[in-house]
Amino acid sequence: MEFENGRVILNYMKIEGILLVAFGSLFSLAFLDVYQNPYLPLENYQYGILIFLIFVLGGYLWHSLYHTYISFNSKSDTIVIKYFRLMPKIIKPKPKMIKIPKSSYVKYEIKTSYFGKRKALYLFQKTAKGVVKYPPIYINSLNDTEMYKLKQALKF
Repeated sequence: MEFENGRVILNYMKIEGILLVAFGSLFSLAFLDVYQNPYLPLENYQYGILIFLIFVLGGYLWHSLYHTYISFNSKSDTIVIKYFRLMPKIIKPKPKMIKIPKSSYVKYEIKTSYFGKRKALYLFQKTAKGVVKYPPIYINSLNDTEMYKLKQALKF
């Protein structure tokens, strides 16, 4: 079985671009006399600070979901997973790859966190020293079809 979730990169870039334009527009408007709210009387620079803090908090929450590009292949006698975390363009993530022979593959676990929004795949491999647990691969960017394919491929 083979799949990749390349569409997640395009969606991520679209959302990043839209949010950047929205932030720039709202931040620029904060320094004009547009905001006159009787319930929240603030100076213009205070609105700018408030908008900045909201976008920083939103960006932190968005990036803490660990959106990941994943390429999965189990057609041969090995399981190959290539992945990298999607980050802002300033930060260059290092692509990673896990290659497990099917003869030494033991099991997989999927654990959820962050109020059920972040899903992590843990793979286990049998080695000479015992069973090894690989670092997590965050799979919350997979859609239902890809998740089903992944689970079916890892159940052999």
